[in-house]
Amino acid sequence: MDGMDRRDFLAGAGLLAVAPTASSAARGVDWGAVRREFRLDPALTNLGLFYLASNPREVRDAIEQFRRRLDSNSHDLMPEEAREVAVALGQYVGGAADDIAFVPNTTIGLSIVYGGLKLRAGQELLLNDQDHAWHQQAARLAAGRVGADVRVGTLFENPAKATEDEIATRLRNSITPRTRAVGITWVQSSTGLRMPVRACASVVAEANRGRAREDRCLLVVDGVHGLAAVDDDAARMGADVFVAGTHKWLFGPRGTGMVWVNPEVSDQIVPLLPSLSDRSPTALLGPGGFHAFEQYYAVRAAVRFHQRLGRDRVASRITELSARFSAGLAEIPGVVVHTPRDASVSAGMVCFDVPGRTGPELVELLRQKNIQITTASYRIPYARVGTSILNTPEEIDRTVREISALAR
Repeated sequence: MDGMDRRDFLAGAGLLAVAPTASSAARGVDWGAVRREFRLDPALTNLGLFYLASNPREVRDAIEQFRRRLDSNSHDLMPEEAREVAVALGQYVGGAADDIAFVPNTTIGLSIVYGGLKLRAGQELLLNDQDHAWHQQAARLAAGRVGADVRVGTLFENPAKATEDEIATRLRNSITPRTRAVGITWVQSSTGLRMPVRACASVVAEANRGRAREDRCLLVVDGVHGLAAVDDDAARMGADVFVAGTHKWLFGPRGTGMVWVNPEVSDQIVPLLPSLSDRSPTALLGPGGFHAFEQYYAVRAAVRFHQRLGRDRVASRITELSARFSAGLAEIPGVVVHTPRDASVSAGMVCFDVPGRTGPELVELLRQKNIQITTASYRIPYARVGTSILNTPEEIDRTVREISALAR
């Protein structure tokens, strides 16, 4: 790792803890020192940092370094740096650099994937009713252009009690010979449920047996709220396509994202726009033209920051804080938690209801206490908290106390 292993980095940056203070996977990191790498409002308890993340010092410095190089010579577009970003992202998700395309965000990535999918009239795209509205809209726009259909179903009765078997069974019963792609969300921002991607991939693989290549069903994963919040290799879960912005849990520069495509199906998605890179069929999917190049190049610094902390440590810390919040809510009479407490089907997001209060009301009432939470922008706007490695147990406990007071 650039001549420096993870422990060397943590020690050099002053991020090693003197003694274990958290779960086994998260031990050894001084999370207070990690927090000091970010420009956070010290008066604000921010439990919505996943929305548009703050950048650590290392990322800010990288952005400034590339900006100065471009200011010095605007013709120095540094293609070698773009290649290194692809390598870093590929390593982080467990794939190859040539299977990565750069996109500005998840919405554009999904639009490129669905719009470029070799889709015919009479075929269909199958989505879940808890997929983000823009995910659904990307599919509808693509289907409408060729006379295909979009079918939206539900894969569970109750998100808090959803199981892998229930989801897999419902998906199996929903796929038809017309289904050209299944879209799912790795961690749903509407419920906090972590979808069992591997189980869904197995169902899709089963449905593909005997199908012609042009009828093959692809599994498309909106992974933005799982990337860097879940300790797993996105490219090794069995999906055909994985799309995610890097400007959330990964702390990447704002306006950056990625599309990973399984090389076995790269010929099933064609470019919609002239590309910035011709290094591979998947790279051709990334939109060309001029970009905020200093932002793109600095994605590598965000990946390195996480790699040196350790993805397992980061995910463990996020889970630890999320579980603490869920446990606190469970002690408040009348509060309903819509996110599973089982860490295998949840991640860093908790959605909940407080009796007599709407989600937007809770956001405003807690804002008056200098606590930032959000609502899920769906049919039912549940109150929502996202835990980050930048949060503290004390912030979690204070927020639970304030919610308890509002629930009385």
